[in-house]
Amino acid sequence: MLVEDEPDLLATTKSMLETSGYEVHAFDSPDEAIRHVKDEGCKACVLVVSDVRMPGMSGFELVRRIKEIQPETKVVLMSSFIIHRDEFKKVMPSLQIDDFVSKPFTKDDIIEAIRKCVKTPET
Repeated sequence: MLVEDEPDLLATTKSMLETSGYEVHAFDSPDEAIRHVKDEGCKACVLVVSDVRMPGMSGFELVRRIKEIQPETKVVLMSSFIIHRDEFKKVMPSLQIDDFVSKPFTKDDIIEAIRKCVKTPET
């Protein structure tokens, strides 16, 4: 699952992932993504790639709510700010984030982060 409020970045990242062999459920709203998980059960969604800063709901809140529904879901957060996993764990130890990607990122950056989290197809 990909959640990004910026339409161009959502489309570009979705394309990057699909051309690398991933099935992508893309949403421009955290609320829509949560509804998808609740209503669809989204068993195919083993990983959420989400922006941190979005209107209405942060990526952190999105992750917290999705993990209430599907605790096993892996998470990669995207941010314009550099976030280090160790520093994040000190600030928010109860929220399990598997990796971070700094914007702007390359296709290789996002694919590498995903591969760290889940068994994925080779490109």
